[in-house]
Amino acid sequence: MRTIFIVVIITFFSIYGNCQTLKKEPVAKNDKMNGVFLKFNFSAKNSHSVISLILKKDSTFSYHANTFATHELSDGKWKMHKGILILESTFQMDNIPAEVSYGGNRRFVDSCDIAVVENIKHELLTDAFVIVNNDTIKCLPMIGKCNSLVEKIDKVKIIFENGMSSEWIPVKFNEKKIALTVLTDIPIRNYVVMSKRKFKLVGKHLMQL
Repeated sequence: MRTIFIVVIITFFSIYGNCQTLKKEPVAKNDKMNGVFLKFNFSAKNSHSVISLILKKDSTFSYHANTFATHELSDGKWKMHKGILILESTFQMDNIPAEVSYGGNRRFVDSCDIAVVENIKHELLTDAFVIVNNDTIKCLPMIGKCNSLVEKIDKVKIIFENGMSSEWIPVKFNEKKIALTVLTDIPIRNYVVMSKRKFKLVGKHLMQL
């Protein structure tokens, strides 16, 4: 187990040290027909690590980073300003879209009044916590437990293990059973937040600033 852990750490830092420089790739005819403007990638030697960044003509981008152990992704808008490429992810740390619904037709564990969080495809998000009323009351619906007694629910917020969260969502007065749905099927646990992340194109290489 320790050997596997060490290999993962070494691979992670190797990728991190190189992923700031991506190489420009030719854009195939089919890609151009699908609106691709520029493509960049990075492939680590002697490993399964691949990073891809695609810029489209409609000013959107997609980013993927794969290793033997992880898969990261991001998407959003790009723009050029004075020769600098700037990426802004669709999802930031505190704007995961979500909604609340009421009733008992969702999965509730034990006596917990908060259902296991689902995404828009009704897949269970077992790593999603729910913050209730304030930042001190934290519940994990998957196991039906909260760190404090919840007498009534005024507002809620979904938060993931990587720190990404929804905004506070108000709950109707005197509602006891609530269910939360994340309004996307993108795997938040793997999402990379880019907030005005900047790159400069030097020759055929895209370098993070």
